[in-house]
Amino acid sequence: MNNSIVFTGLPRSGITLLASMLNKDKDIYVTTSSPFVELLWRNYSIWSEDTYAGELDTDNMRKLKIPFLRGLTELYYSQLTSKPVVIDKRRAWQNVINIEMYRDIFGVLPKIICPVRRVVDIITSWKVLYKKNNKQWNYEDLKSNKFETAYYDLKESYAKYPECFLLVDYDNLVDDPHNVMDQVYDFIGCRCDRRILNFEVIKATELEGNHGLTGLHTLRNKLVRSDDKAEDILTEDEFMKFSDWDFWTVKELVGC
Repeated sequence: MNNSIVFTGLPRSGITLLASMLNKDKDIYVTTSSPFVELLWRNYSIWSEDTYAGELDTDNMRKLKIPFLRGLTELYYSQLTSKPVVIDKRRAWQNVINIEMYRDIFGVLPKIICPVRRVVDIITSWKVLYKKNNKQWNYEDLKSNKFETAYYDLKESYAKYPECFLLVDYDNLVDDPHNVMDQVYDFIGCRCDRRILNFEVIKATELEGNHGLTGLHTLRNKLVRSDDKAEDILTEDEFMKFSDWDFWTVKELVGC
């Protein structure tokens, strides 16, 4: 995997937007929501399973493990693109177990690009999306990878491996895209001429799964903030509940 870069983030925080902005670059390929972390984990974990100990717990096979997993990675991405920088996008990368698997295989911690957003605005975005789809709003739906699983995974991994993360604040990205993208490119280590890239008009580069919700990954034609205000959309109880969920600090956000 080129440059040890992976892509994760909180739902409704600009993941599709930032991925599409990066995909404008001729040298960068950001996957859609990728199954690779699971493919890698299944091949990685089989070496520890008792069922296969007889075949895999030998000197030759132990020596083969890391070269095999690295080769599998190169083969996988070579079938997707010829671009020199490949960034795998999946929220599972912010799980501590997967971070440590990456370190074990590649000998370094991954660099993780991670869009975040005020949690009250994330919940507001979900609530508005439900209304647009004529679906009854129910926060219980978000007690899964739609929000809570991703949130708690990130909270745990950011506490343990903060050096891995570049937190990209959604509002900063929309308000000052060129400054934020400069910092993202510096994190990646890319030397492209960023001045030629137009970040003002963005289209999603590929379609993603939508969980049955039309508009889940739809991007606006221009970079502008949503008119939906958390104070107007959320109940007082909802606003109070989620107003203190932002465990990161302002000074650590890209664009500040």
